Amino acid sequence: MAADDNKLERLTNLVLLLLEARIPIPLSQIANEIPHYPDSPEARRQAFERDKRLLREEGVMIEAVAINGAEQYGYRIDPATYFLPDLDLTPEESAALNIAVAGVQLGDESGGDALRKLGVVALENMVPVASLERAKGLDRLFQAIASKAEVRFEYLGEPRAVIPIRLRFSGGHWYLAGWSKERDAGRNFRVDRIDGNVTVGAPGSGVADPDLKVSLDLPGEPWGDDDASETTTKITVVADPIYAWRIIEEVGKDHVVETRADGSVVLAVNIIREDIARSWLLGFLDHIEVLDPPLFRKEMVEWLESIRDRTEFHGPCPSLKDLEDVDDVTRQDPPTQRRLRKLFAMLEWLASEGTVATSEVAARFSMTTAEVVAELELAACCGRPPYSPGELMDIIVDDYQVSARIPELQRTRQLTAAEGVAVAAAAHTILALPGADSSGALARALVKLESALGESSSIQVDLPSPPLLDELTAAAQNQRQLEVDYLATSSDELTSRIIDPLRVVAIDGRWYVKAFCHKAGALRTFRADSFKAVADIGPQDLDHSDLTVDTETFTTSEDSEVAIIKVQPGARWVADSIPILGRRLEDDGSVTVAISVSGSRWFERLLLQAGPDVTVMGPPSLTRSASEAASRVLEVY
Repeated sequence: MAADDNKLERLTNLVLLLLEARIPIPLSQIANEIPHYPDSPEARRQAFERDKRLLREEGVMIEAVAINGAEQYGYRIDPATYFLPDLDLTPEESAALNIAVAGVQLGDESGGDALRKLGVVALENMVPVASLERAKGLDRLFQAIASKAEVRFEYLGEPRAVIPIRLRFSGGHWYLAGWSKERDAGRNFRVDRIDGNVTVGAPGSGVADPDLKVSLDLPGEPWGDDDASETTTKITVVADPIYAWRIIEEVGKDHVVETRADGSVVLAVNIIREDIARSWLLGFLDHIEVLDPPLFRKEMVEWLESIRDRTEFHGPCPSLKDLEDVDDVTRQDPPTQRRLRKLFAMLEWLASEGTVATSEVAARFSMTTAEVVAELELAACCGRPPYSPGELMDIIVDDYQVSARIPELQRTRQLTAAEGVAVAAAAHTILALPGADSSGALARALVKLESALGESSSIQVDLPSPPLLDELTAAAQNQRQLEVDYLATSSDELTSRIIDPLRVVAIDGRWYVKAFCHKAGALRTFRADSFKAVADIGPQDLDHSDLTVDTETFTTSEDSEVAIIKVQPGARWVADSIPILGRRLEDDGSVTVAISVSGSRWFERLLLQAGPDVTVMGPPSLTRSASEAASRVLEVY
């Protein structure tokens, strides 16, 4: 029997044994009764701890209970934490959850896994209306909130101990709101800035004092930091006519100090951290200039001069084939964990169904008939000690039919933290869409689900409302043609064009319009907040049924160049926050990545914001991009 088969059998037997345990069972007894544990006490303990960790990630909590005797602790699984309470979902509520999970892309199959547990067949071929960033550690934070447990992690280079209160998706990022013990104050932490793993404490270790004042509001300005002091600095900037309207929409009219005759505007804004403000300002390249205070202006100039004066890279440049494919380095759950997840989902469903066609099982769980037979034949050998026929799971399977009698698994298993956050985030996203019914079937289903998970109101999803979103959405729904004024950030040009909107979709907290552009003669993706004006000019006069409209914001065009850049640890956000084609970790802690560059202005913004921590290695046509962009921006100073 293969090693992973042995482990899968051991894990299945462990769950069944501890779930039925009337008293806590010491490890020595567990190892004696369940095959495939090592003989050595130390190796046995390590294997058991690995099993506990894996099961915890799958939502199965093994309790350690003090007992009398040499081993001091025994183990059990509390059925109350293993099984999900009956949600009593109406057909309408089940359907609403199904649509929500199908309509929101979250980067993995957690939402579909949760639906299968809830007895809902996931919808196929439904076009998503939104997608959210899936930050590492999000499920651990969700688990901590639900169990009222303290969390520990590294944040911006400092160790933090936090009482977690809420997760919020805003501006394209997930935030954790909680009480920081180091700061003795409420703080908001950007989840993607958390370094390493999140450690979750014991249940009940993170109960917030009701008298503690924890602000759940994020900073109002996009350049404000989520974990900074109250100290702010007022800066004055001037924006040119091309970007003035866009910046006013972003910061608000209240910040306008002066409107000049040429259409440029002077704005005064408060900043909390100068490095974050610098990054925001450099996103506008030479279309914005810092006027005051003199020290901040001087620092901006010095930053740009350091980029302009850097020596151009002339060393050997790796090719894309020298780097690892992105899909190969993306973290995936171990094979045994994936198999265990699917096996228990099958067993729980079969426990309620009894006898079904093998082909139906295969279709429901995205498996082949042979895979279903192999996994269920393995499961039929699992049960409780002494593994006599009466103690094994009663499963008979062949290529045509599955018959199962598994009364111990007839109740729905508790959702994992990943599944819980997936369903809750999907539901909250749909409820945040314009026109969503805040008291309809989905809202009612979400209340029931969150109540069962023990984390009511701990997730919030914010979606912006660009000024022309309603007009763009109506045009897509009614197949209307629009004449638009659009600011193309890839070229910094304000252009007029005619488009046929086909879909409006929210991706990572930003609205996009998928439309046929008559100027380009092809399908294009437009940012909804970059439309300055739109006018309805009649029905769409072309048939676009043959166009494939997906939810990707980034596609490689034929005229794109592949840039190879080296990213130092100080700019790790570059490798984590933009689409990349390949990567390679270097011995010095840097990472070499390949990216597709289809717009020079986008590339320039990236390089100026990253500064000295990013080096363009090739091709030669792009190695001077940072220096040339810095020189151009310096001209406005």
